[in-house]
This record gives sequence, structure tokens and C-alpha cells, in this order.
Amino acid sequence: MNPSTEARKRDLVKSALQNFIITPVPDAMLVNDQAQQWLKKYEIAFAMDWLPTGEARGFKQSGVNALIELTSILRKEEPTYRRGTRPERLAVHVAHSIVAVFKNCLASIPTPDNIVAIEKEVRQSFAAKAVTCTHCIPCRIIPEHASSFSVGPVEFYSQEDLIKRENISKGDPLKEMSYGPLLEFMQSQSAYWVADVTVDGFDDVSGLERANIGIDLALIAVQIAIPPYYSRCMARLTDRTLPSTIGSVTKVGGNARFGSQRCDPGLGFSAGAFDQFLSRSAPILVSIGNRVRGFITDNAVLPKLDQSWSDAAYWLHEGLTEPLDTVAVTKLETAIEVLLSAASSKNSGSRLEDAFSSFYGLSPECSYPSGSNRKVKHVVKAIVESRSRILHGTLSTLTADSLATDNHGGRRMLEFLCMDLLAAFSLKLDAYALITAPKDDIKDFLQFVSAERKPAT
Repeated sequence: MNPSTEARKRDLVKSALQNFIITPVPDAMLVNDQAQQWLKKYEIAFAMDWLPTGEARGFKQSGVNALIELTSILRKEEPTYRRGTRPERLAVHVAHSIVAVFKNCLASIPTPDNIVAIEKEVRQSFAAKAVTCTHCIPCRIIPEHASSFSVGPVEFYSQEDLIKRENISKGDPLKEMSYGPLLEFMQSQSAYWVADVTVDGFDDVSGLERANIGIDLALIAVQIAIPPYYSRCMARLTDRTLPSTIGSVTKVGGNARFGSQRCDPGLGFSAGAFDQFLSRSAPILVSIGNRVRGFITDNAVLPKLDQSWSDAAYWLHEGLTEPLDTVAVTKLETAIEVLLSAASSKNSGSRLEDAFSSFYGLSPECSYPSGSNRKVKHVVKAIVESRSRILHGTLSTLTADSLATDNHGGRRMLEFLCMDLLAAFSLKLDAYALITAPKDDIKDFLQFVSAERKPAT
């Protein structure tokens, strides 16, 4: 316990209490912006609540500043707060805890015992919100039933399986009322799949955010396993998704042409083929499942390398679904740079060359892809420079042929390279985690990959 920190906590609680306001009861009901004007009249910058008797409670700006600083101190001291909630939501817990501890003595000078009581109240208040929760998120994967499957802690199953598992029927009003809105939403969006993932230690908002991103990472395993033509738009419905069908009208020479286009991911890819492709890619699903589990639980063996993979996988997921090629290329190149933990353009180039050497045994002078007239060094240079050129305006974002002069081979080649690197990275990371005292560092990891690839002499 740091004496100066404890003294600072007492000062901050004192400042918060001195700037805590309870307004009188308004003479009449406040409507529209009258409530905001009422709070402004009493200089309340953060309205904590309205009492049943009509008074408003809150803090002046100086009190809000004290709450923010105290919240920051508590977050530094307690990892579960940093993991499980946002600073602004923790500050609400802190505000209510201070008022709860001092409810009958708001003018008191805070003591060390008061600080202990406040911190206990915050812990209990947060723990009441951070309960184990399973999120059921609708997804668009293929437009029909297929076998259920798992990627680590994320389980995917069809709408048909959901109805059977939960025994949903019109004869059960409670089940129909519980699951009806979800099923109606899925039907309206032509979604046939659900992803289940359980999170623990988060409040409602942070838990849903972690679950959503965990599902995105799990979907990367499916997108790697299934040909990109069918899988690039696979996504949860709570992400950016295209409608199932897009209607159109065009007019040429006074004549109107009507049409529609199906945009379902996996359209034309049969359930049997889907099952077969996932079965063939079982090692990838298991390996990526380990990455997803590490992300969901924050309990990875090699947290830095796992985080790099997760960050890169999210960029890849975004890049695959992006309709504009130039923006997609930017996202895909970002995925590669993030995966290799490049801190600068110079490091990015050398790291990518190391990756080509470690994973593929290709030197800068080798052709890539095999048989092409492009060399690895040219591909690396293009990958490093293209994103910078687009983001800094020296390459047009909106001109489709602006990528034609780049030597990385365009979007399709980048998608293949990105997916192949993420799959190989994950598989090798599993092996690397099993050696004695592995270092959580990209350079050591790439050296391990290179040593494993080379036959013993």
C-alpha cells in the first residue's frame, strides 16, 4: 500500500463529496429540455440519479474530475476492472459507492477506513454486474442447415438445431416469447446460424463486445477453411453485413431494367461440402480455437504473440468483407504488419522478409508466388508501401486500377498470403508454446519457426 496514493484517494473522495449536489424538488414535472436546464442551474455535470421524491443527485465538474482520477487509480490497482469494464462505467460504480458509504454523513472528512469501505463497495457493485453470461449471436455463414461445429469456446449451430436444442414450439409460450424476437430477426435477415460463446468477468456492455469479437476471430477459421468466394462475407448479424438480396433498377435509353442479386455468404456451397471442408481443416479450427480461447479468457500462454494474432485476424476479417479493393488491400496489409508486430515501415519490411524465410524458406530474391516474375523483395516492398500511399493520398482510394502498378499481386494474392500466414502462425504458435521457457517475442518465434522448418543435419 502506497501512503501517497492512499492520501490522494482520501483527497479525491473529499473533493467529490464537496462537489456532490442534491437539488430541491422541482415545483412541477420537468419535460423535454427542462430537466437538463434544471441540472445546469445547480451546476451538475454528472447526474447520478433522480430520487423517487423528485430530487436530483449529481456532481459538479470538480467532483467529476475527482471521480475520474480516483477511477483511474482503482483501474491501475485492479486488473479485473481494466479487463471487465470501461473507465466511464467504473466511474459510475465509484460515484454510487462513495455516496453509499457517506449517505448519512456527506460533510465528513474521509478516513482510511472510509476508503477501504468505498473500495469494497466498488468491488461488490462490479462483481454483481460481471456475471458469467452466454451470448447467442445470429450469424450468416451458409444459407442452410449443416453440422454444428466449434472453434475453441465458440460453438456454431444452425437455426434448426437451435429450435431442437431449446425445444422451441408454438405450444410453449414462454420459449416462443424468449426466442421469438431472435428467430424473427434471423428470418428477416436470411440468417441460418447462431454462435454461442460464454464470457466471464465482464459487465453487460464489455461482455457483449468481447463475445462479438471472439466470434469474429472464430469465423476466421471458417473463412480460411472455405474458399474465399463463398466465405469472404461470412459474419455475425451484429457486424457490418450486406442484405441477403439487393434489388436494382437501371434505365438505359428510356427503358427500365429490373433485377436483384443474392448476397448470402456460402450461396451455392452445399451443406455436405461445408462439412467436408471443415473436417479437412480440423487442425486449423482447433489451433485457431486456442487463439480465440486466449482472447476470451485473457489467459494465453504467450499473451503478446496471441494478441498480435488476434489483432491481425480481426483486420483480415474486415479486409475480406470490404467491397472496395483499395480499402481491402489497406486492411489486409495492416493485418500482416500487426501479425508481425512491426513498429515502423522499416521494421515491417524486414519482419515480412523474415516471415517469408521462416514460414516458406524463401529469400528476398526468390519468386513469389512460385513461377511468377515477382520476387519476394518486390512483394514485401509493395505491401509495406501500398497502405502508406493510400492513407497519405499518394494513391487514389477510389480508382480501381490504382493497384495495378503494385507488385504485391493485388487483392486476391494478399488475401491468400494473409490467410496462409495466420493459419501457419497459429499452428506454429501451438508448437512454440510447448517448448521449455518460450520467449513471448516475435523475433524468437520466427527463429523457432525457421529452425523447425529446416531439416536437422
